[in-house]
Amino acid sequence: MDASASQNAFAPVIAFFARDARRQLAEDIGRQPGFNDAERLLIAAGAERALLDNAERKLNRVLLLELHAAKLSGDLPEGSEAMRFAAFIARAMTPEFSAALDRRYPVLHGRLTRVLDHQRRAITAMLSRLATDREALSRFVGAKLGELRALDLGEGDVHEGGQSVARLTFHGGTVMYKPRSLRVDAALDDFLATVLPGDASRIRVPAVLDRGDYGWSRHVEHIYCADDTQLSIFYRNIGHWLAVMRLLGGTDIHYENLIASSVVPYVVDVESLFVTEVPPPPSQKGEAVDLAQALIRSSVLRTGLVPFRAPVLGLDGVDISAIGALQGEQPKIRVPEIVDPGTTEARVGLVSVDIGTGKNHPCSHPDISRFWEDIVTGFRSMTDTLVERHRNGELVPLLDAFVGCRIRRIRRPTQAYVEVMRMLWHPASLHDEAAAIERARDLLVRNAAVSPIAPADPSVIAGEIDDMRYGDVPVFANVLDEAQRDDVFRAWLDMRIELEELTIRGALVTAHLNVRLNDDKRSPYDLSARRAHAGDLDRRRRSMARETLEQLLRLSVRGNDGTMTWISPILGRGGWTMRTLQANLYVGLGGIALALAAYAEEMRHGRVDEVAGVTGALQGVLRILHVAEDTDEAEAIGGFIGLGSQVQTWLTLEHLRPGEGFLARAVAQAARMAQWDIENERVLDILEGVGGAIVPLINLADATGDARWLALAARAGRHLEATAIVDDRGARWPASIFSEPIGGFAHGATGSGWALTRLGLSGAGDGGERRRWLELAERAFDFEESLYDANAGNWMDVRKPDSGDFANTWCHGSVGIGMAACDLYERTGHPRHLDTLRRAVRAAAEGGWGHSHTLCHGDLSTWELLTRAARLSPALVPDTGLPAAVIVLSSIEEHGIVGGLARDAFTPGLMSGVSGSILQLIRMHPASRVPSPLLMECGVEASRRAAAEEHGVLAS
Repeated sequence: MDASASQNAFAPVIAFFARDARRQLAEDIGRQPGFNDAERLLIAAGAERALLDNAERKLNRVLLLELHAAKLSGDLPEGSEAMRFAAFIARAMTPEFSAALDRRYPVLHGRLTRVLDHQRRAITAMLSRLATDREALSRFVGAKLGELRALDLGEGDVHEGGQSVARLTFHGGTVMYKPRSLRVDAALDDFLATVLPGDASRIRVPAVLDRGDYGWSRHVEHIYCADDTQLSIFYRNIGHWLAVMRLLGGTDIHYENLIASSVVPYVVDVESLFVTEVPPPPSQKGEAVDLAQALIRSSVLRTGLVPFRAPVLGLDGVDISAIGALQGEQPKIRVPEIVDPGTTEARVGLVSVDIGTGKNHPCSHPDISRFWEDIVTGFRSMTDTLVERHRNGELVPLLDAFVGCRIRRIRRPTQAYVEVMRMLWHPASLHDEAAAIERARDLLVRNAAVSPIAPADPSVIAGEIDDMRYGDVPVFANVLDEAQRDDVFRAWLDMRIELEELTIRGALVTAHLNVRLNDDKRSPYDLSARRAHAGDLDRRRRSMARETLEQLLRLSVRGNDGTMTWISPILGRGGWTMRTLQANLYVGLGGIALALAAYAEEMRHGRVDEVAGVTGALQGVLRILHVAEDTDEAEAIGGFIGLGSQVQTWLTLEHLRPGEGFLARAVAQAARMAQWDIENERVLDILEGVGGAIVPLINLADATGDARWLALAARAGRHLEATAIVDDRGARWPASIFSEPIGGFAHGATGSGWALTRLGLSGAGDGGERRRWLELAERAFDFEESLYDANAGNWMDVRKPDSGDFANTWCHGSVGIGMAACDLYERTGHPRHLDTLRRAVRAAAEGGWGHSHTLCHGDLSTWELLTRAARLSPALVPDTGLPAAVIVLSSIEEHGIVGGLARDAFTPGLMSGVSGSILQLIRMHPASRVPSPLLMECGVEASRRAAAEEHGVLAS
């Protein structure tokens, strides 16, 4: 084959170094019987290209380094770039150059020779097997194969001596060659045919011809569904696969291992079945946390079918699941590539590329959110079928067929092996192989220390390294025995079906949200009540609060030690994923603790219905909170996520349950805030940043009388001064998660202005600083005012200025702007805040309903704004015909409690989940003195407001 056919400028050199392997490969192909001349030419071309591609990956960086060494040493002639590069190519194909490489990289020649020899032998073995099986393959395909028309080698990772999957296309059909036993594939398809008899559209694996150490499988065509009816069947079948793989302990069903063929999702390469769990060391946070993490590991998430983002070396934040990997969802990945090839400036650079697409989707632009119910229904119906088989004594005998099959266990992510292998073939590693092997050993040992399934035995690790030195991705396989089969079956029997469904919904929602990370996540449907009515409001409120709390408790994970936690979709740095809860107020255990404590307090006063176990649940959550705060590194410093949120949580609990030591916990977390590098903190907003630290510290100073917390709040205020962007529009701050400064409360100018005003009204700092903070706050409100669209009567969303879509939520838009204005007008009486409040109430009353029932971006924060405004003056609130409470309660009755960003999944947290709904339903009772988290109240402020209301101060 002509090496010039390669796009690699080093191709002639690579062909030169691979010349012995190429010659031997050509001789091997020539000796193979059963092929005509045309087939031999086709095979030779494909095999040599595969061999050269392999050699390229091993030699490119060495040749680049040698190119630059020759350039720096003056060994290249003067002239054009093309001439100088051509001179290097000519020099690299001399015995002298080879001898120099042997001196600098003493292991290179031997390792390359062995790698190419492995590959050559694997290709030759496949050809020999094809010649032997050709007649049987014709019978298998159901048609005479005829002439070989195409050969695609390397259709997967290289394992066990250079072997890999290949696709062979004949005149009569296409088959896949697999260098492993396919007995497990045959057993699985027999199982599926038995449990789903007579279903032409049932889930399948490709038909196989098992030959012991290798086999052949039918090639499955990727075919799009014709319409929504077919799509519905396809996604129901995905639910069936989830149920089957949950029973069989299946893993590794990623996007390259599923092929959508009309309504049938075929799973290929079903090697990893009956995978048992290896529990990690206890978290020390309580049995509930350990159990929750075990549920995630053993749940449908581990199948690889449903969207899941795990931090994996080289693929951090990437979803490679079979029904995920959605267009527009994936972050780019960084891969090495030769930059400026064919010149003496050629070098390896990291370039950002999109991850490759597979054949896993049933249409060109899948929207799985339209078919969530089909997936969940398919999972439930298939699980019911399997349970019924078990009741009838039929299930265990069906599993017997898998005993004796070779199964594979993924002990480490393939991408981790790829990255370590890349290191082992680096020129520095080839120069000092002993040091490279030690680096690889250290990486694998450290990986084993944090991953229970990864091997830690030194001899096993040595074997892994040896595989990678010679180009193989290590494989761990065993023959399934009854004990392993029974372990997996017992795990299925212990499955909590409601938590599995919760996990499926949560995982599906995370995929949807990851596609939409850059918009405001507003869904097109409307949750407004169609039949709103004002009858029997308190009974309805109590019933909703009780039912929602009962659901919260029912879907918890409980340990035998009394601890309690939950699993939920959580937004992290890599996107949305399913995980256990952390110790914050926004979506974590802190907010749930507030809801439980508030409910227990209101039960004591008879203002909510009795629910058994509330106090015990609170104690279980608090036990985890204590340990988590003491052991986990703080994730942020803000008022809703971070140390500020923890201070705020404990202060509120002190108000609800005084004398139980909560104030001391608040002081302890504030002491940790004092160690924070506030002056260099880049996150500045209320939610996670410096601005959010201010009010909890003011509250703590009020509760303790300790001035050091005001001094710490002053540090935060000075940092906001130092980082403000001030111009003729006003003041705003860089936004950590958006491309430019924005308005609004949670992440924008209004929230920072509100915090600075609170600081300026406190005793923090000196008189000059307080005046500066108040003046800077006014400039922040000027910036927010610059976003006001008088024609629309609302504030523009900087994230999408031309959309005409105005946010009416606490986090972004009119509700949060109005809440801040209401609070500051009560404190200062300044007419500016009253004017802002009047406009915000009007905008929220007209457009703030029907999104969700959350505190952060839903009806229950709109209710609070309108209720607060009405207490100031009923004239502030437009007459919509129905009180705000009626609108909210009627909506909940018709639609159920609907969460926020993850609205179609159960979300337990405070600001975007059901705990916030419980808290607001409690606070709807006119006698309730439960503080509001929306303005970081913790009891002191609530008492002040209550006293003012009783004396009519706020209505004047």
